[in-house]
Amino acid sequence: MAFPFGQGTCGEVSPHVLVVTYALDPTADYVLRELNARGVPFWRTDLADFPTRTTLSAELRPGGGWAGSWSGEARGVDLSELRAVWWRKPTRHEFARTMSGPEQQFASVQAKQAMTVLSALPDVLWVNRPQANADCTKPVQLAAAAASGLTVPETLITNVPSDVAEFAKSCGGRIITKVLGGIVHTEGGMRGQLYTRRVPEEQWSDPRIALTAHLFQREITDKAYEIRVTVVDDQLFPVAIHAPAGPARLDWRQDSSSLGYSTAVLPGYVQDGTREMMRRLGLVYAALDFIVDSKGVHHLVDVNPGGQWAWIDRTRDAITHALADLLQKGHST
Repeated sequence: MAFPFGQGTCGEVSPHVLVVTYALDPTADYVLRELNARGVPFWRTDLADFPTRTTLSAELRPGGGWAGSWSGEARGVDLSELRAVWWRKPTRHEFARTMSGPEQQFASVQAKQAMTVLSALPDVLWVNRPQANADCTKPVQLAAAAASGLTVPETLITNVPSDVAEFAKSCGGRIITKVLGGIVHTEGGMRGQLYTRRVPEEQWSDPRIALTAHLFQREITDKAYEIRVTVVDDQLFPVAIHAPAGPARLDWRQDSSSLGYSTAVLPGYVQDGTREMMRRLGLVYAALDFIVDSKGVHHLVDVNPGGQWAWIDRTRDAITHALADLLQKGHST
């Protein structure tokens, strides 16, 4: 059951929790059902609802505080009462179709800037701040991981073809490439995904590499299994992912139906490094991916500040309760 726009509990009590995500988000529903069961008032909305279906009115008070509300037809939040924001997976602002393209572009900038009034509210827990999510790029997250004592595969970001060949040789001739941004790709009206792929020797000096930046990494050829670690504040929820031979062995996202799962235990140095990396990145929540090689070394390969978690049965309930606990208390450890 999806929680519709404005769903919450406790009658006319002003919600202390704001959930910003798209309309049909089944992952969010697990946590919202738990908040409802606990009697924690919340308001769920999406950026797409503003300004066509919701209104924002905030006035700057003496001393620098903002007072006002963000509300819809039936419900909303009093900015002075807000204690936690779950910035889950919002979609883009929508505008009246009567507006021209330039008008919508201007309105979009205005709407985005207006929403930052939420960031100016004191003593509000964010899971996560939008800017922290945006700043968690591949170069930033990999550097933070290495600085935190985690093992990261040798990595090259370049648009110089000759540098790729040199890098590949230093990696024993086995390198992979992955996108620097989102994997969803649309071409000719067709939607697809750009998965991790091996780079054969004949492509190391491809002149098309010069057309834009690319990310290359040493391939972990002795992969034993992978681990998805969901981090909620200071809690770590690891699950081992076992992919059979085939496309999913290189990138398990290519065939999720073939995967097996088992309990995983992270070494102490990985736990410590993960918490330190989260601190450096300013994240309260993230989904991390590690490759574990035959020697037991854990190689961090991705940090997704908005990563999914409900698809893994083993940890779904625990993560649901951890997120609900965090939003309910309104502060991190």
